[in-house]
Amino acid sequence: MNGSNKTNTAAIVVGYFPEYKIVVNLLKSLSSQVDHLILVDNGGTREAYNFSQSEGLAVEYIEFEKNKGLGHALNMGFERAVSLGVKYVATFDQDSAPVAGLIANLREVHQKFEEQGVNCAAVGPVFFDRREAAKIYFPFYLEEKGRIISRMPNNCTDSYVETDALITSGMLVRADVWTGGVHYDDGLFVDYTDTEWCFRARAKGYKLFGCLRIEMGHAPSDAPPARILGLSFFRYSPLRRYYYFRNTVNFCQANYVSWAWKRRLTYGLTLRFFINFLIDKKKLRSLKMMLAGICDGFRRKSGEFIG
Repeated sequence: MNGSNKTNTAAIVVGYFPEYKIVVNLLKSLSSQVDHLILVDNGGTREAYNFSQSEGLAVEYIEFEKNKGLGHALNMGFERAVSLGVKYVATFDQDSAPVAGLIANLREVHQKFEEQGVNCAAVGPVFFDRREAAKIYFPFYLEEKGRIISRMPNNCTDSYVETDALITSGMLVRADVWTGGVHYDDGLFVDYTDTEWCFRARAKGYKLFGCLRIEMGHAPSDAPPARILGLSFFRYSPLRRYYYFRNTVNFCQANYVSWAWKRRLTYGLTLRFFINFLIDKKKLRSLKMMLAGICDGFRRKSGEFIG
């Protein structure tokens, strides 16, 4: 961006063998919205970086020899971003389609809460699956009096709602939260990296807010979700099943996770175990990986899966 439009904001995009067209469009969109754009390559993303250079986009590039996981990539991106002196850092994975003005709108919400004296760590847009013909919004969740309440644009008239968690993509984070010690847990590798960070930030007294009037298209799974009994079930590879089940079990053992959330996640994991077996193509492999994930979760195992 030019000097007259400084936003004091950096954006981190983490790529892992992305869909080329999607990640290129993501970089194009963000390049005009932030001061610094950082592309972290966990594998297979150099082609997109090369294109960004041919287009004259100011993209900083961090490349690893192998996939280091989402948490490590975000931490390295934040390390670079804070060294540049920015106040806000927006995080994205490779599957999002932010519209023009997204960062400015999120930053405006942040500043509003700051003026009100609210200790807000991060805000994020409401997202919908960009692959679906109709917009189906994914809710924000907040525990209230032992119950988990969902809030979406169609059941809430507020512009902003407090939430227990936000997804990585589209999250606008105050940089001083990260410099204050709330780093990402690189041992999770992928699933729950954002959720665990959010719960830990809230445990330290920060608040998170979802913006119901600020939207972003996103692809939250390998393929459009299966819809059964009005519920969405994401389609993932057997390896991702492993990480999800391992990290859910691991997460539920943390002392900053309430009993209400532990009950909900345990119920959800049980339901997903059977639904995944029905919808996954590689059923036996998926079953094996889910069981391995459960066992490793109870062992508090972390890091990359070595099969």
